[in-house]
Amino acid sequence: MARPHKERRVEQLPPVTHYKPAGVPLRNLEEVILTIEEMETIRLADIEQLDQAAAAERMEISRPTFHRIVNTAHRKIAAALWGGHALRVDGGTFRIDRHCQTDLRHFVCQVCGHKWTLPRGNGQRCHDLSCPACEASVVSRDEE
Repeated sequence: MARPHKERRVEQLPPVTHYKPAGVPLRNLEEVILTIEEMETIRLADIEQLDQAAAAERMEISRPTFHRIVNTAHRKIAAALWGGHALRVDGGTFRIDRHCQTDLRHFVCQVCGHKWTLPRGNGQRCHDLSCPACEASVVSRDEE
């Protein structure tokens, strides 16, 4: 009998949980399910652009475990996009841990106006950042 999965630490739930091709009713589409912790690895690796060691530490898992989860997530997303399937974010073995969000820095892109947050102490300085939405390098702190 396999050992049960340990709960993975997730800082926030995704704001959107369903994605589908335009113009096709959801009932006519096959669904690919992405777990909450897979979505968290995508957020940390691709949106916050953390290296795998830092992202694994944030989720309180090992770096090889993070690597496996993010690779699975990338494969599922690629299969859904390529195959024209719906993507649903649901389930998994996780716990929501928002305590670390109290020490966040807020940023705003001066080109597109996109706002996002990063935790303090992650080693990224404001002038080294680029916007996750448009990739512009004109970013400033947003005092919220």
